[in-house]
Amino acid sequence: MLSRPYVAGTAVFGALSIVLTVASQGLGLNFPLIPYLQFDLGEVAILLALFIFGPTSALISSVIEFLTLLFIGQNVPVGPLLKLFAIVSSLAGVYAGVRLVSYSKNPGLGKALAMGTALGIVVRGLVMTVPNYYLIVFVFTITGITGFLVGSFALVGINLSEANTLWLVLAFTAIFNALQLLVVSVVSYVVVRSPQVRSAKALGRAPWLFEMLNRTR
Repeated sequence: MLSRPYVAGTAVFGALSIVLTVASQGLGLNFPLIPYLQFDLGEVAILLALFIFGPTSALISSVIEFLTLLFIGQNVPVGPLLKLFAIVSSLAGVYAGVRLVSYSKNPGLGKALAMGTALGIVVRGLVMTVPNYYLIVFVFTITGITGFLVGSFALVGINLSEANTLWLVLAFTAIFNALQLLVVSVVSYVVVRSPQVRSAKALGRAPWLFEMLNRTR
C-alpha cells in the first residue's frame, strides 16, 4: 500500500507537470522545423518524480499528464498518446543509465545523469521512430506532410520533396526528442543537486536517486 507522503508527493509532481505543460503551450515552444512538435517543460516534473520518489511515482505522474492532455492538449488523442510514449521511453532509458552507474566502482550524480540522459535519448529516439513513421506514411501521407512542412524547411535552406521527406522528418524528429530530453535533464540536474533536495528525506529516507548511487554494492 502506498504511503500518504508518497501519494502526496506524486500528486504534487503530477500537478506540476500539468502546470508546466500548459505554460509551455502558452509560450508556444514549438520546434521551428516541425511546428507540431513542442518542447514541454512538464517533463522536468516527471523526471524529478523519478529522481526523488522513484520509477513508480514518475510513471503515475506521466499518466496524470497524459489524462489531462486528453482534455486540454493538442492533436488529441494522437498528440497525448505520443507524448506518453516519449516520456515512458525516456524514463526507461534514464532508469537504466542510473542503474548501470550504480553498479560501477565510483558512482556519482553527474555520471548517473549523463549516462541516463544518453540512454534516454537513444531509447526515446528508437521508440518514437516507429509511431512517427506510421503517422507520416499512413496517416498524414508523404504528400500531405511535405506540403505542410516545405515552408518551414525552406527557411533554413533545406529543399523538402516527397523523395526526402520521410527520412528528413524522422531525422529532425529524433533531433527534437534529443534536445527535449537534454534540456529536461540539465534543468533536473540543477534542481536535484541543490542542497535542499540532496538533504531531503522523502518518505523518511534519501531521494531515490541518491539511494541508488549510495546503496551497498
